[in-house]
Amino acid sequence: MQTKQYSPMMWRLHIGHYVINKLACGGMAFLVLNLINMATHDYISSSILSISLEQWVYGIIMMASITFDALCAIIAPLRGSKSIFVLSVWGYIVGYSLAVNDISTSWLSGLLGLGTILLFYFGSSIIRKYSLTSLVLAWIIPLVCIWIFKP
Repeated sequence: MQTKQYSPMMWRLHIGHYVINKLACGGMAFLVLNLINMATHDYISSSILSISLEQWVYGIIMMASITFDALCAIIAPLRGSKSIFVLSVWGYIVGYSLAVNDISTSWLSGLLGLGTILLFYFGSSIIRKYSLTSLVLAWIIPLVCIWIFKP
């Protein structure tokens, strides 16, 4: 296995782009979950989750996504459908294990974890590394969502 040699400045830029990409994926997932929550008349936040959507997306699922990326960097990297399958299982396990409201909603929480972590995965593949879209999704969309969707 051959590793790339980066200067310290290039490492900082690489890490900065990774962080902006994760925040952009979080903004996209936060927007989608808020729209679904609004369409279902607060079913997600009242019945499935015991925490707020901000905590779910930026606390739980973002950390699960970063953990998955770290494990793939340490272990042999997964490609294609294997990566999507393992990520789906990981998202379901994270969501299922955090269901504290009721045992009957734990599978819904697992499905919510699966769907949200897949939003992160597909968002990171859609969002280009150097685009204004990633900055908008990372910073402006979450602020607008908090301003619009909070009572």
